[in-house]
Amino acid sequence: MFSGRFDTKASEDGSYFIDRDGTHFRYILNYLRTGQLIVPKDEIIREELLAEAEFYQVEGIIEQLKDVSMFKDSVILLSGQREQLLNWLKDSEAISNDSADKLLYRASCNGWAASNFHSCCDNKGPTVTVVKSGNYIFGGYTDQSWDGKSYSKNRFPKGIASFFIIIIVI
Repeated sequence: MFSGRFDTKASEDGSYFIDRDGTHFRYILNYLRTGQLIVPKDEIIREELLAEAEFYQVEGIIEQLKDVSMFKDSVILLSGQREQLLNWLKDSEAISNDSADKLLYRASCNGWAASNFHSCCDNKGPTVTVVKSGNYIFGGYTDQSWDGKSYSKNRFPKGIASFFIIIIVI
């Protein structure tokens, strides 16, 4: 606010008058006091609070409110990478799907075997997969359901071939 972007003038007593709707300012104050963002799940409130946080340039709130994506629990992707991936996928069924924000499988929790992957992911509809190997992050999207029974050495269901794309290299 005081970066020079806005014309700010102090009153006689040195205070500043901020002409903003104070409806959601309590969330900002509480965040500044505690470092915790506690907000109702109501999407309209969250959008309005995001606008206020952007006005006040409170990066911590902005990052948390923008990070409500399907990748919020990712231990692989950084915030900017999550946003980029969402931009790439914004018109796909993966985003509009009711279970879009559900983590189906994490190898470090569910086990590394292919059978573990298929027991968690088969028949779940469109999916996004992100994998980290060394310093490389790759993965892709398929609009087809995984089906561990359908795969053989040379035969993949329609649409799966488009799955194997490189997404991000760090």
